Amino acid sequence: MEPIAPLSPSAILGSSTSGAGGQQQNPHHMQEGQTVQAFVLNGAGENKFVLDIGPNRLMVQADSVTLTPGQSLQLEVTATSPQLELKIISSPLQQFLGHSLSFVGQNIDLTNLLQLLQQPPNPAIETLSSSSLQVLENFIALQQRPLDSTEGGNLLRQMIDSLGLQMEAKLQTGLKSEGAGTLKSALLEIAHLFGESEKIGEASKSALSTIESFQLSQLRLGQENTIILPLPFPFLDQGYLLIDQKQEQETEGQEKSKQLHFSLHLALTGLGNLQIEFLQTEEGLWMRFNCDSQEKADFVSQFSDDLKQQLTEMPLQGLSFSGTANAPNTDLVRLLMPAGQSLLNTKV
Repeated sequence: MEPIAPLSPSAILGSSTSGAGGQQQNPHHMQEGQTVQAFVLNGAGENKFVLDIGPNRLMVQADSVTLTPGQSLQLEVTATSPQLELKIISSPLQQFLGHSLSFVGQNIDLTNLLQLLQQPPNPAIETLSSSSLQVLENFIALQQRPLDSTEGGNLLRQMIDSLGLQMEAKLQTGLKSEGAGTLKSALLEIAHLFGESEKIGEASKSALSTIESFQLSQLRLGQENTIILPLPFPFLDQGYLLIDQKQEQETEGQEKSKQLHFSLHLALTGLGNLQIEFLQTEEGLWMRFNCDSQEKADFVSQFSDDLKQQLTEMPLQGLSFSGTANAPNTDLVRLLMPAGQSLLNTKV
């Protein structure tokens, strides 16, 4: 993939939000790291082009790339000061290229970050928007809520929705308020304010890298019709859910039967690595518990009767235990490798 030099906006031509005299108090309303959708309106001579970006029209200088009127572009904001700089994203994966995968599968823990923000004296905290601080507090409150059999799924949905895994997509479609009210947006603001030199900046970028790793993983696994969802519960050291969306399989001489394959990849203090695989059909549910040692698998198997009593919605057709589980991040990195491997082990 050939590198493309950033576009350097040289003038703001107009905006639907302009004030008196056509001048704007905040001319572009963009944040570093944000992705935006642009439309090439026309050329202005000598590699200059007019772009329509939401409410703004910008004249840009593009020396290393040829743009065509009518062309649609996806751009990443690489700088906002001293001038706005944009980079063309030629594919969805490109916006994550160069980002570290070392945080893949890790949990999202904001406790340390919030404690650092609340430590006086901290004059920079006064510049942090109240909405970002509220997002952090709300997310931690969700993490502290107890799980139960009736509200656990709804709680997980709220936590995942608040992460900002779809932040770029919402911003591109004009849903700025929804994109701004996410954990990723708050972390971007904190990282921008504090930089890498302070512990607060380091803590925010660590959590931000974890979210972006899951975004990158979904872009790759989505090609295989698989969904990955982080499990940001405080009692997990690592955790994510894989869902295989290929739910219909056609067998010889039979009609299509619905099958749902999904697996939990967890790391817990004391128990270690744990992978739980599920196969759900019209006949019932099959489960396989895979620990990282046979000794732990034998221990977990002692709770089989308790598990059967909890499963009241469908019959448990099969239950097995083994001791060969890998760490969640190891499994995920292997899945991300485009080597034609099976994404999920469905032999339950």
